[in-house]
Amino acid sequence: MNRQQPNFTAQIARSFFLLSLLTISMVGSVAYVRGRAALQQAAFSRLTLAATLKEKEISRWLVSCEEDFLIIADFPSVRQDMRSLLDSEPETAAYQEAYQRLSVYLAEISEKKPKFTEISLQNRANKIVISTNPLLQGTYEISTNLTELKTVVPSETFAPTFYVSPKTGKPAITYATKVYDANGERQGMILADLNLKRIDDIISERTGLDKTDETYLVGSLASKAAFISRDDTTLALPDGPHSQGIDAALKGENGAALYNNYQGQRVLGVYSWLAGQDIALLAEISESEAFAPARQLATAIMLVGLGAAGILSLGVSRLAHQLSESRKQIESYSDRLEKTAAAANTANRTKSEFLANMSHELRTPLNAILGFTQMMQRDSDRNSPQHEYLGIISRSGEHLLNLINDVLSMAKIEAGRTTFEPSAFDLRHLLRTLEETLRMKAEEKSLQLFVIVGGSVPQFIKTDEMKLRQVLVNLLGNAIKFTQAGNVTLAVSMPEDLKVTQTPEFQVSTILPHIIPPAVPQRILFSVQDTGVGIEPSELPRLFDPFYQSSKTRKAHQGTGLGLAISQRFVGLMGGTLRADSKLDQGATFFFEIQALPAAPNELATAPIHEVLCLAPEQPSYRILVVEDIASARKLLVSLLSLVGFEVRAVVNGQAAIAAYQTWHPHLIWMDMRMPVMDGYEATQQIRALERQQERQQKGLKQEKNHAPITIIALTASAFEEERAAVIASGCDDFVRKPFHTHVIFEKMAEHLGVQYLYKNSLEDPAHPTATPLKSEDLTVMSAAWLAQFYQAAVQVDAEQLHQLIEKIPANYSQIATALSTSTRNFCFDELIALAKTAIEQNAPAAPIETDV
Repeated sequence: MNRQQPNFTAQIARSFFLLSLLTISMVGSVAYVRGRAALQQAAFSRLTLAATLKEKEISRWLVSCEEDFLIIADFPSVRQDMRSLLDSEPETAAYQEAYQRLSVYLAEISEKKPKFTEISLQNRANKIVISTNPLLQGTYEISTNLTELKTVVPSETFAPTFYVSPKTGKPAITYATKVYDANGERQGMILADLNLKRIDDIISERTGLDKTDETYLVGSLASKAAFISRDDTTLALPDGPHSQGIDAALKGENGAALYNNYQGQRVLGVYSWLAGQDIALLAEISESEAFAPARQLATAIMLVGLGAAGILSLGVSRLAHQLSESRKQIESYSDRLEKTAAAANTANRTKSEFLANMSHELRTPLNAILGFTQMMQRDSDRNSPQHEYLGIISRSGEHLLNLINDVLSMAKIEAGRTTFEPSAFDLRHLLRTLEETLRMKAEEKSLQLFVIVGGSVPQFIKTDEMKLRQVLVNLLGNAIKFTQAGNVTLAVSMPEDLKVTQTPEFQVSTILPHIIPPAVPQRILFSVQDTGVGIEPSELPRLFDPFYQSSKTRKAHQGTGLGLAISQRFVGLMGGTLRADSKLDQGATFFFEIQALPAAPNELATAPIHEVLCLAPEQPSYRILVVEDIASARKLLVSLLSLVGFEVRAVVNGQAAIAAYQTWHPHLIWMDMRMPVMDGYEATQQIRALERQQERQQKGLKQEKNHAPITIIALTASAFEEERAAVIASGCDDFVRKPFHTHVIFEKMAEHLGVQYLYKNSLEDPAHPTATPLKSEDLTVMSAAWLAQFYQAAVQVDAEQLHQLIEKIPANYSQIATALSTSTRNFCFDELIALAKTAIEQNAPAAPIETDV
């Protein structure tokens, strides 16, 4: 028979009650611990205050005793009578008269000063000549525990000597001072025993103390610790009182602690060493009394909590009953949620498939456009207009590719997976390509596009190049779009460049001489300023919200309202904040700063690109198989590889690739991953399986391998980085994303096959793979007037004038002209200034020119 399971209501009520008990226990424990700590601190404070007051009272009383004793013994008439008494014979009249006067005087002192129990006068033989205690007169007493005093010194501290009195067996203090004759010779000594009852009264006072509080004095008597003052000094302690507090105080220490007292009871104690009196003062209270309020508080919390838990348990029981009734409704709702979640997952998969397909459909034709453009550039005259047009097409295609990548990356932004991916790159090259890409768009609207770069802005930096490019493209594109007349200015500067000068139309940073940046993170400032329609001030706070468009952009029916929101996110990842300032119909300025590290040229992701002419001689014939279903992409790769000397075949799907592998045995396969009939993933897996099968057969036959494992490099138009892992997992050796640069294809083949090439250089004979840097001597072929104009244009950073002067260089010096044009486009004005200055000095060494830069 199965045991009946408790119902849902009982389970809820029981669980709540147990949870309540746990909570109440924790609250009670915490309250007790916190209360105990607070009470301990309060007890220490109270005991310290009581001990301090008693210490000061004891010190004042002992000092007053010292002063009274010295005053009593220092009256001239009293001193004279003591000398007479000590110098005269008892039978003489002088002795009797002095004795009579001192007896009366000492009796009056005993009556008026009860703090002194006995006052005596000893001669040099230690015989008591006169005393307030008649029984002591005529006896001899050698005192070794005297507290000898000389003169009254205000506020002087001293340590009275406590000793065990042989008469009473109790602690005692005896003050003493010497009596001298007229010649300064000691005649005797006057002694006074203190009545220590006053110290006992001070110690036993209960002011500010509780029931178990206790204060007492301890000193070292007869070579061991002993009570100096306590309610009961007759406590039987053969070895004297000892505890952590007593032992520490007798060592001269001050403090407070929780310890066992001299009777073994747990106490909170404060102990201090009274250096002025050479004794220890302790104030203690029992632990049980000190912490009683904390225990009472914890007990009260537990009782109140248990009562409240019981009442709440009844309420929870009723609530649980209602929850049980609605349980079926919740289960039904849960089923609906599961169906909704399944539908959402299906939608997400559909969205991912759509993005992947769109990536493939957009990037594949763009691959052919860029690839054939690069091939045409290889064969065109670099100084011809056609070569320039091809460069514009190539850069525009690259710009389109970047836009496609950014649109597809929105999926990552929506999923919160956008990350900061720094890399080293050429900032000036980035700015120049942006200017060239957008200048035609600006000129179509008769706008002037300015790019102003501060002299200390580093050329090579390390940050997220793609995100910086996208931000600048968004801001410049918006500025051109919403500006109908005037200009658009991109200003890039460092904080030290901000020496602003006013121009008639807008402000730009004055260009300063180039400064080598330090190897530490530094701020780079960007601003995009236009003379367009502007933005309403009321719209500025919402300008960076997703999908928000200002009134001007809504009227123009342009844009989706995502560009600025994405740009702000990207700028934030680069360590800055994107802000805007505008006045309606007066233009707008967007500005931000980023944190970037300076970089060296050798840190750039790719080395300088050299165009491949052909395969180097004395190399094997490499068989390359191209697997691509798109005819334009297939033709691009076949033409590119055949042109330099590879043996190339092409097929249209994965099934044909497997057949070609088995019959032709290529060295390397360029494998498209999305194809009909059989895609690249399955084809790669089957080829790898065939390789493993062949390897096992050769081992069984004990034959050597006929050829090395084939290299398979994936070609994909997907923009998603996650696909790389899937490609490598299928068996590919590497990964290239479409559209690709031709040099990437050659570099991958050199990396995996060890292929060697002959390269073409733009400045010299193709047989030489490297270029000689431009020297100042190269400029001396031009006239002195030309050199002076060139130098002045470089100093004034007048790129247009520089290009006009470069066009005057004779055709037979085209290499020099090309190098100077490249430096001008890269904003290398400081290098141009140095070259021109040196060339002028070489022409006229006796009169070197002066510069103000």
